[in-house]
Amino acid sequence: MIRYWMARLLASDPGLTRLQRASRVTLSVMTAVLVMNLVNMFLAHAPMTVAILSGVLGLIGSLVVNDPTAKEKKITTWLLALSSSSFITLASWLSLVGFHLPDLVLLSIVFLTFYLSRFGSRYFSLCMVGFISFYFSSLLQIQFAQLPWFYVAIFVGVSVAYTFNFIFFKDRPERLLKRSMSSFHVQINLTFDLMIDMIRDLKTSQKRVKSLNRNITKLNEYVRMVSGHFESTDPGVVWPGIQKHQLRLYIFDAAMLVETLPLTLKRLKDLHALEKADVRDSLLKVMQSLRDAEVLRESFDPANLKNAENTVVQLKQQLDQLQSDDKAFEKWLYLLRRIESIASHIVMEAKSIQEARNQHLNDHSNNSLSSQDDDEQANDDEEDSEEELEPGLQPTTKKAFQAALAGSLSIVLGYIVSPAHQYWILLSAFVILFGTESVGRTFVKAGQRFAGTLFGAIVGFGLAHLISGHIVIEITVLFFCIFMAFYLLSISYALMIFWITMMIAIMYDFLLGGVTEQLLGARVLDTFIGAGLGAGVTAFLFPHKTRDKVRDSMVEFLDNLKVYTEAYLEKYIGETNTTDLADKALELDEQLQQVRDDADPLLKRPGNFGRSGIENQLTVLTAMNFYVKHLVSSTKREQRAELNDDIKQALKGVEADIGKNIDILCEWLNENTKEHEAVLDLKREREFIERSPDLNTAKQLIHDLYYIWRINKAVLSLAKDLGSHSEMSIRSDTKEFY
Repeated sequence: MIRYWMARLLASDPGLTRLQRASRVTLSVMTAVLVMNLVNMFLAHAPMTVAILSGVLGLIGSLVVNDPTAKEKKITTWLLALSSSSFITLASWLSLVGFHLPDLVLLSIVFLTFYLSRFGSRYFSLCMVGFISFYFSSLLQIQFAQLPWFYVAIFVGVSVAYTFNFIFFKDRPERLLKRSMSSFHVQINLTFDLMIDMIRDLKTSQKRVKSLNRNITKLNEYVRMVSGHFESTDPGVVWPGIQKHQLRLYIFDAAMLVETLPLTLKRLKDLHALEKADVRDSLLKVMQSLRDAEVLRESFDPANLKNAENTVVQLKQQLDQLQSDDKAFEKWLYLLRRIESIASHIVMEAKSIQEARNQHLNDHSNNSLSSQDDDEQANDDEEDSEEELEPGLQPTTKKAFQAALAGSLSIVLGYIVSPAHQYWILLSAFVILFGTESVGRTFVKAGQRFAGTLFGAIVGFGLAHLISGHIVIEITVLFFCIFMAFYLLSISYALMIFWITMMIAIMYDFLLGGVTEQLLGARVLDTFIGAGLGAGVTAFLFPHKTRDKVRDSMVEFLDNLKVYTEAYLEKYIGETNTTDLADKALELDEQLQQVRDDADPLLKRPGNFGRSGIENQLTVLTAMNFYVKHLVSSTKREQRAELNDDIKQALKGVEADIGKNIDILCEWLNENTKEHEAVLDLKREREFIERSPDLNTAKQLIHDLYYIWRINKAVLSLAKDLGSHSEMSIRSDTKEFY
């Protein structure tokens, strides 16, 4: 149990990204505050708020800089100092003028933060820091005489952020990839351990099944994370000689085996297959050997990989013997064949990786990979340019108008509800609009912010009273709250707000000598109003409905599914490489997760399943994704079937008809199709291929195309649910074959 939880702890933060981010932010704030206190101690007496602003700039500077290259990030970081100084000076001058000019300027900054982000993340960063600086200055009523101190604080805060971002915590994609792969191996080994226990125990434990499903879900998250690192990092830099597609295929096969095993083992138990000691022992040996064969481990032992290869070969020989001697095993033999097939793929890819590590890649191969990455980046740039030319208001412009309207209402209500803190409502409404592309997502974020603020205020109020007067403890708890907030940011927005609100409660007690129920109550009320305004405005001004967002994501998934099926069928009538199919399968898995994320607000609405149909559509898309993975994992990659011209012609028809079916389904999702458009069931094509006189070719082809028919059936099912109907296809160029 101790070993399990130690492994779980090590794997819980893939690549240690959360730990690194939280440590960087916390150390930036601590260092900035410490430096300003030392300056204040040795040079002159300055307001305590100077150190606070320095800490705020250290925090913001560590988070908002998201330019594509390190050079651009460094430039943006120094420009933050210029932006903050300019807006603090402007706020100080406007405080003398009055006539609500500060309110108008703050609204302008809110609008520009979203509007200018269409031109690059740098403008968002500068406007965000400008907003915080202007808000800070207006809140504290900074005077001209105090500005030099605040300029020093800004310089210190930005300098500290620069130091921790680009020196102490410099981005090292290679190290991140290595850590992520280590987390992947820990997670998959934990899952193998659970499966080994499941094989040993002839009874099905529901508790173990639930634990196994949780581990598989977590493993799929790691697969998507590691695969995403390949876009910015060449694995050959970390493990010399390994190519990107090799490592991707190895990860894909390992994840597919783990994902396939639970249902397969359950079915084997139901059929009493695991009651045979020799079958059970063979499966245990395969699982144990695959668990130990970590080819990317520094202390890799080739004997482990050789043992894995031998156990898989022994399993195959055992299955051949069962198949030839005993007909009673036919009901479950194919299940063991599936395990053996995927396990063979893993061993084959592991051997390929190990051989590549031993041989290393030559310079020409490295240059080819770099050129390919450059081409992909160029294509991405072209796509971005095309998106900017689309007619109508851009999403960033719509968001800017939403923010301006929500901000205007927030300021008016702020003067009415909390005149002493008139911008608290504005701050809540402003933050709610970040990173929310649909109405449903905005409402979810608003609810999380309010819940985090409410419980954080309650706990923070009680804790502040307990530690009040103990300066060392208060400071320690403050920085601990900052660390926890940003460590948990990617896990739960509500938890992040909980810790931030606790920090604010303790900071108010530390600065003001005591925190009152009225102050925290006002904070909670203002957060509730601001979050409600932010969510409400997105629902009425340029609303991007959650169902529209889900529909767009589904269409994108189906478009890529069409590309994938075409590439798979081209393997039999063209020259497509199967390794590319694994890449496409992983991309489809990421897109399916995006559909799930977009649909999450709808699924959380009680009683909404029947009306929206989203749950059923997600189920069908999940099935499609399952079939896609099995198309790659069950295919004999080292062989290419030799087909006659008639079958090739039939496969071309299948390729065209599946593409047409997917196009019709996308039209139905977009609600702009005609009622008479029908999807094709492909029964005639399947019958023709499966009745081929070439039995050896037909047998392998029937196996390889099984999930193609399943994909088309899923497309038909979803299209019919949306209102379409199906019919048999009769192609003029191949109808004589039927």
